[in-house]
Amino acid sequence: MTMPLTRLLEHVLEGEPDLGDEVDAVFREAERLRRRRTRSLLAAGAAVVAAIAVTGYLLTTTLLPAREKAATPAAVATPAASAVPVPSDIADPVLALLAPAVRDKKMHIYPRPPERGSGWRQYSITDQDDKPRGTVEVAVYRLPEDLCFPVLAKPNKCARTEWAPAGVEYVRYDDDHDLDWQVHQTIARRISDGRTLALMATGERGTDNASTGKPGLTGAQIEKIGTDQRMFDAFGPDEDCVGAAATACPAFRMPVPQPAD
Repeated sequence: MTMPLTRLLEHVLEGEPDLGDEVDAVFREAERLRRRRTRSLLAAGAAVVAAIAVTGYLLTTTLLPAREKAATPAAVATPAASAVPVPSDIADPVLALLAPAVRDKKMHIYPRPPERGSGWRQYSITDQDDKPRGTVEVAVYRLPEDLCFPVLAKPNKCARTEWAPAGVEYVRYDDDHDLDWQVHQTIARRISDGRTLALMATGERGTDNASTGKPGLTGAQIEKIGTDQRMFDAFGPDEDCVGAAATACPAFRMPVPQPAD
């Protein structure tokens, strides 16, 4: 019974193509599909990696600068200590009024030891090469009575006063005859409260030279600063170079007359 069936099947398969080429075609198509899936997977993986990298970059550029900015004040708040402290114009309102005139002349001004006391201040001036250019001294007095402004050559006479804005009378004293002590000084009095101040710029002592001993500020500059309302207000309301503080006050070329006891 087997032989007839075999023969019968042989007749059925007659005329059909050889299966060898079809099998190879199936395997080639399967290989092509596998490679396509592999390339798709690699491309998808590369896209994921790129997305992660971009996300990381954006996070880094967005978050880190904020942290760095937050850390900056701490670095500024603790600067390295300087061997020479720089005076603050804000902490010393008298210096704030003097400094611009000195800096305009390309020079420097800083507190001169012992620097200050009740009702007085003193400063040193140096040029661009840090060579001494003398001192600036200022003192304030509370004088209840009218002031007899002294005359440089006649101590028993009262000088005629000039007037500055806002009710300030003053006399200017300039003396450049003494080569060892050239002086520009102004004494001013505010009429509203009787507060009186003396402002003096002197050249460097001991030079014995008219050029090197010239004061760092001119007489006109001392006059302008000494009659400025802000200079009167730069001192505390209780500061006074009279009484116990008088012994520490600067020695002015033209002393401010003191009331009799």
